[in-house]
Amino acid sequence: MASPYRILTFAWQSFWRNIWLSLVTITIIVLTFISINFLVVINFITDAAIKVLQEKVDISINFKPDVLEPQVQEIQTYLSALTQVKEINYISQKEALENFRQTHSANQLVIDSLAELENNPLGASLQIKAKNLDDYSEIITVINNSKYNNLIAVKNFDDNQLYISKTKNVSEYVKKIAVFASGFFILVAFLIVFNTIRVAIYTHRQEIGVMKLVGATNWFIRGPFIVEAIFYGVIACILAILIIYPFLNFLQPYLVKFYLTEDFNIINYFNENFWQIFGLELLVIIALTIVGSIIAIRRYLKV
Repeated sequence: MASPYRILTFAWQSFWRNIWLSLVTITIIVLTFISINFLVVINFITDAAIKVLQEKVDISINFKPDVLEPQVQEIQTYLSALTQVKEINYISQKEALENFRQTHSANQLVIDSLAELENNPLGASLQIKAKNLDDYSEIITVINNSKYNNLIAVKNFDDNQLYISKTKNVSEYVKKIAVFASGFFILVAFLIVFNTIRVAIYTHRQEIGVMKLVGATNWFIRGPFIVEAIFYGVIACILAILIIYPFLNFLQPYLVKFYLTEDFNIINYFNENFWQIFGLELLVIIALTIVGSIIAIRRYLKV
């Protein structure tokens, strides 16, 4: 047990002996953690946003006033057979008129105008929900090419489709930036760790010479530098967590306000997947620092 303890002791001493270089190394690794978790946050927000959109978005088909109920039901049956359709809600002419009155109840001019009309100016409608967001365009294509298209007065989906498209485009653009930033910091972290271990080897050159003279094994000489590299990853991970969680707490109210739902909880997501997120990231960072230290050791430590 003496050798592992001494290896840890030497690693800790080396860490403090080059404290400013160690702090720079840890800072870069912390930025690497933050950039990777920023990508995790973007993925969560995008996935959650798509789920929210999928619940709220639908295709609203408004029929001409002279289209009879049996015809609308025939179209409903036709569309229900599509594999892309999740559910269809039928709104009769009477319900459509009542909904219109409630919506414009504050506008007396509109209410008076409706009272003067002998017939209901509104047609029945179908509200269609798709199984996936990508299915809406296929459903619209089917409707446009069907024999029922001439019975339809208005199809309300273009605005929603544009919003979905913009959401996906912005998300993909931000993801590319996050991936680039993560890759950049990973490369910089690797180079910094490599340089830090090189400096540590130079700083301990006399001690290394003494160790070799007294018969220390190669593993005992190399071990502290590898353990020191692990220190960087562990400390950086802890600091990153201390930075990321306050940021998530700051972000959460804005996400709830924007999506109008308490179910949209990014803090719970990180809590539930804490070990999958930070554990995996820590393993990757530790592996990165170990590889960087081993390369530096092989190049500069002649034992």
